[in-house]
Amino acid sequence: MESLERRNRVLASIGEIPAPTRRELARRQAWLVISGLLGALTLFWVEGGLRATGRPPSLIAWTSLGTSCFVGVGMWFLFTRTRSGHRRGWSVLGLATIAPVVAFVLWRYGLGHLYELASPWPTRPGYRCFAMSVATGGILLCALLIAWRRLDPMSPTATGTAFGAGAGLGSALLIDLWCPVSYLPHLLVVGEGLELDVRLLDRRRLDFDRSRSEVEVETDGTGSRERLLAHQT
Repeated sequence: MESLERRNRVLASIGEIPAPTRRELARRQAWLVISGLLGALTLFWVEGGLRATGRPPSLIAWTSLGTSCFVGVGMWFLFTRTRSGHRRGWSVLGLATIAPVVAFVLWRYGLGHLYELASPWPTRPGYRCFAMSVATGGILLCALLIAWRRLDPMSPTATGTAFGAGAGLGSALLIDLWCPVSYLPHLLVVGEGLELDVRLLDRRRLDFDRSRSEVEVETDGTGSRERLLAHQT
């Protein structure tokens, strides 16, 4: 009987915890996403920002315009939902992840070849750009995961995958401005860095089953412990 009373008291105390309003959640998510964007932009600026390095302004404009289009289309498929409220299917998410990266590599190489700037750069194999893409994408990914942690009970795994892919695509815009090399092997290394952001996601951060608070209540006499689960709203 006393165990039942304790259980009721615990549940009552959990129910008294005020739940945040939608406006408060939206404000928190907005600040976290903005912080992630500022963090990625700060790293981009610290590492030199826009680097022309022999690229004519027209080439920079064309490559950035094409990259923006590829990234925008990919993010639209990654971040929008179906009418039922679920994330899009895995085939759509996979295509929205891979197609923009392939288009980015081919677009950069094609324009670089057109401007006769696709020759090898022996001193720049692409590892710095690889690290830059992973770092900027990782900052964006962490901000998104924290912002949406425990807030997507319907499709947490698909949401985590979409966030990882979206962070990688977002870093492609910065890499396009930062990297002056259009040599194909170099671009393939950069593309692998963009795809790596998908693998950096921690799906457990969005796992709805782990979004429950666990409260342990010790029963009298037996010394056993009983676990109560209550959803955090």
